[in-house]
Amino acid sequence: MTNLRLRVPGFLAGAALAGCAALAGCQTTQKKPPRPQAQAQPQSGLPKEIAEIQELEDRRSLGDGKLTQWAVTANDPLVRGRALLALARLQDPSTSDAIVRGMSDPAPLPRYEAAFAAGTLALSWAPLPEGLKATLAEEVSKAEGAETELAVKLALLEALGRIATPAAVERLSERLVGEADEVQARAALSLGVAARRDAQLNAKQLNAMAPLIKKEASVASRFGAAYALAHSKQVAARQWLLLCAQDDAPEIRALCAKGLGEVGTEVDAVTLGKLLDDSDYRVAVEATRALAKLAKKCKSSACPPLGALAGLSFRVDRLARGDSAGGGQPLLALAQSELPLSAKTLLTTLRNSVIASVRSVTEPAIRQDLAKIDCRLAAALDRLAGVLTDVLSCGGGLVPERQRLVIGLRELETTPAKEPSKRADAVASFVYHNDPSVKVAALAVLAASPSPLSLERVRSQISNPDLVIAASAASAAGKLKDKEAVSLVRELSHKVLTNAEVAPPVAEALADLDAKDAEPDLREWLQSTHATVRNAAAAALTKLTGQAVLPERVERPVDKVKPPYLPRDASLHFKTEKGEFTVKLYTGEAPLTALNAYTLGKKGFFKNLTFHRVVPNFVAQGGDPRGDGEGGPGYTIRCEVNHKPYARGVVGMALSGKDTGGSQFFVTASPQPHLDGRYTAFGEVVKGQTVVDSLLEADRILEVRASP
Repeated sequence: MTNLRLRVPGFLAGAALAGCAALAGCQTTQKKPPRPQAQAQPQSGLPKEIAEIQELEDRRSLGDGKLTQWAVTANDPLVRGRALLALARLQDPSTSDAIVRGMSDPAPLPRYEAAFAAGTLALSWAPLPEGLKATLAEEVSKAEGAETELAVKLALLEALGRIATPAAVERLSERLVGEADEVQARAALSLGVAARRDAQLNAKQLNAMAPLIKKEASVASRFGAAYALAHSKQVAARQWLLLCAQDDAPEIRALCAKGLGEVGTEVDAVTLGKLLDDSDYRVAVEATRALAKLAKKCKSSACPPLGALAGLSFRVDRLARGDSAGGGQPLLALAQSELPLSAKTLLTTLRNSVIASVRSVTEPAIRQDLAKIDCRLAAALDRLAGVLTDVLSCGGGLVPERQRLVIGLRELETTPAKEPSKRADAVASFVYHNDPSVKVAALAVLAASPSPLSLERVRSQISNPDLVIAASAASAAGKLKDKEAVSLVRELSHKVLTNAEVAPPVAEALADLDAKDAEPDLREWLQSTHATVRNAAAAALTKLTGQAVLPERVERPVDKVKPPYLPRDASLHFKTEKGEFTVKLYTGEAPLTALNAYTLGKKGFFKNLTFHRVVPNFVAQGGDPRGDGEGGPGYTIRCEVNHKPYARGVVGMALSGKDTGGSQFFVTASPQPHLDGRYTAFGEVVKGQTVVDSLLEADRILEVRASP
């Protein structure tokens, strides 16, 4: 069950820019300071310790203390640096002392890797004790104050944004003034990352970004400041967001439009309405979402944001002319947004325009795209009505029933039921649908629709042989507080140790049902070699016992079959219904993950799979053989977080927790700094990004060729 698949159960969620050059969409000649290098090694090759470090990392082992010892005392800085990178990937709190010592290493490479390790430790999928976070913030701040190597200083500032304690925020704020441009830019961006992690920024800190957001500042500074302002959710940011909404760089305009959705007023509908016509579809997408959020705040029938959204009608015309990025993405963003009941007329008008275009257009591919958007708008109308109506007949026969039902049910899930029993009556039959994705979506709706029928239908699926369906049913039973389902969930829980992917929903269900008898089983899970199982057990035990339970690191078994050789210039060439794009694999930074994708491509695994999830100006996600975000290749691989930032067009591994990679991947439409250091980046689009931009939900991958 993969969340970026970004859908980890709430109780499990833990939640590099040196210059904007790290972000491919920002047109700038600034370059990220190079990663510090150790002295050149002899021709004979790398130190022998490197191979052993790699093996320990693969096994998620400290090697009886060898790894931390190498990180601190190895003679070669290359060995110390590689050991610290391994610690970054292990995310083990017990290694924090070695990481702290690494930040004062005499060589810059180990200091750089130690800074990275401190930040990734703060991003741990298993929540860190607050005391350790405070210690990390103090030590990283101390190291940053003494650091003279620019690349290392920037890595330390990046780590502070991930730690996100008040002390870390304060240090970052100090670096907004009187520092080199790269330092100020990184500090601002890190404040934005901290804000995304719920750190509070005050008016004084936001005002300190004023010089960084002005047009005469560098693109890097403007982007960093815009990112912080957009995610601050502070009214004091509004004046600066209005300013940067006119920026020359589209990714900055998009960020500032996004921020206005949080702190803007009805008056700002004028500014956002103009951005709906932006030449870069990503700006129009964020303006659409912002206007939708402001429309939710309207207190009278006269609602300027809603009126401004009527300007999206020309996007239908663009879609009908074959522009699925400029036409389809803003409309998809609107349909995915939460809208007020007063938006019914707008949605109906847009939908009628789309239906008329479906009837008048003759090009099959364009008609297909129009049909997909029609069903998305229909699902949005059904969400407002609270019942499935329009999606049942949307798409003019061009959208399969499975797809129509899934998007409709998922939208229904997000809307509280006024009459739960009636909603349960309306969707209960879909639990017996022949498509697994429809069943899973229906169970989620029943989970939010308490009624005797919901209880009965949910229980009927907890023993389903499809473990994804069974786990979804268990999760639904937990949300419904169905005590009679405890024995069924307990029986399902016995399959977790051999089916790690279902651990999070099952553990969550046991906790929701207060199944204290399951405590021995959950404690057994703490010894699993799968981090997801351990983390799920720890979170459930914490809730059941009322005392904090932290998962321990458990070594993975040694792979009996060594992976084949991966060419350094390996790439994947995707042929889709929308065209072709090429991904250059990061064979150096993420060799295992790159090899996994390369191998799957070689054997034709991706053929005819879909991009099952498209979030405009965020990601297009595919690679799931189930087609619903819950499938994989039948195994998992470990994470290889690295220094590659999530710029536009970067390809990352979708996860549902630590070390849960498989076949699902995502491609970013714009820079996503909050993903850095958390999801393995393993490639980048080097040709055909406009094809990626044009992808809509359910677009198929016709073929993937691995080269050479």
